[in-house]
Amino acid sequence: MPLKFAYLGLWHSHTVMHIRDAASRPDEFQLVGAYEPDPAIRNSKLGDWAADLPDIPVFDSIEQALDSDAEAIICEGRVSENLDYAERALAADKHVLLEKPAGVNMARLERLHDTARHKHLHLQMAYMWRYNPVIAEMIRLSRAGALGDLFYFRGHIPKPMGYHARLVEELDRYKGSLYFEMAGHLVDIMVTFMGKPRQVDATFGQFYGERKHVDNAVVVHRFDGGGLGTIDTASMHVESGLTRRIELYGTKGTAIHTPIGSNNLTLSLADDFEDYAAGWQEVTVPTQPGPPSLLTELAACISGAKEPDYTLDHDMAVQRTLYAGCGITDGSAMTDVPHSAKSS
Repeated sequence: MPLKFAYLGLWHSHTVMHIRDAASRPDEFQLVGAYEPDPAIRNSKLGDWAADLPDIPVFDSIEQALDSDAEAIICEGRVSENLDYAERALAADKHVLLEKPAGVNMARLERLHDTARHKHLHLQMAYMWRYNPVIAEMIRLSRAGALGDLFYFRGHIPKPMGYHARLVEELDRYKGSLYFEMAGHLVDIMVTFMGKPRQVDATFGQFYGERKHVDNAVVVHRFDGGGLGTIDTASMHVESGLTRRIELYGTKGTAIHTPIGSNNLTLSLADDFEDYAAGWQEVTVPTQPGPPSLLTELAACISGAKEPDYTLDHDMAVQRTLYAGCGITDGSAMTDVPHSAKSS
């Protein structure tokens, strides 16, 4: 039987990932409907998806979506909306796939985790690069000891200059702005490799345009044992996709993945390891048939076929690290001054 799922919210750009996954695996996944309160967003997304999944049912209310036969709810609204969607889904005994970052209030996220544990429901974060084949190979090489002791992680995740309009429209309401919305991708991967940092120090810049929001950021993470990790982002790039990169440095090797999301891996190894030779090499990591994805992980964990690849403790460490990088000390990612007042 396919996993039946529904959307609460369609605002986020990552919604299309699950549509394409479901369309390519109809025996595994069935979208039973979507709720989105903004008709412009709803009509735009459903129109874009018509070639993959035509005639997607539309729910008129959150209650209607939660009363459906969906086993799981994907929360893809605005960041400020998604914890509410997720809370209501768990209250209705639905499993949840929660878009990144994990909401704007730490206390609410802690309650969400407590509810999922108490009700034995699966709560999973939708960090899109967890199942990229290169990231998976870097994790495998690291855990196998091929890279030695890891001492430095670097991640670069920029946006193009055209993204500034969206910063003004949406992200300026969050502390850390661009960094808050984007850096979680790399924090998730960094914590996977390096663990939870003991200290986080941020340097933020307001470089371009009206300079009301963070558009240039470098955050340094210090780990037990002396390891370091830096994550940087900016929104002034002419073109950003090809510059995104992850670099991982250990005492026995280096692994570099760029652009993020591709199949490219650059390796430098001190010693031969399996089919890899010592020295520098460019590797194309193949995508296996029927590759793992966020939806396949969701379905397998719900069915009990496997334990989660990423625990709730990991996800909480990621969110706490992201909040620390944004300078959030009161548990709330919302700015004190209303967005409309800043723009006046």
